[in-house]
Amino acid sequence: MRIALLLMLLLFAIPAHAAFQGPGAGGFKGPTVGVEITSAKQALEGHDDAPVLLTGKIVGRKAGSDDKYIFRDATGEIIVDIDNKVFAGRTVTPENTVKLSGKVDKDLLEPAKVDVKVLEILN
Repeated sequence: MRIALLLMLLLFAIPAHAAFQGPGAGGFKGPTVGVEITSAKQALEGHDDAPVLLTGKIVGRKAGSDDKYIFRDATGEIIVDIDNKVFAGRTVTPENTVKLSGKVDKDLLEPAKVDVKVLEILN
């Protein structure tokens, strides 16, 4: 009896897990508050760990890296660090406009970059 109940629970749990679509599947839709930086130029000049919300395009991948990309907006370009889990199986091309949320990451002797925590594809 317990085995049958366990099997039924597993059968019902598997489809629910398979339907999960990752970060764009639902949640809050509205303004982001507390953002200090909204452009690539500001991010390059910002302080470490400053909150960032950028809108623009990912125009390429940095050579030799699996998770560093070149982001461009009207003010310039900056390197953005986007883990595979942030993409959540979605494909982004240079034609897509994206909104990236994260924080400035400044390492010694390296240019500033943005550590992206949320990626939203706008078109």
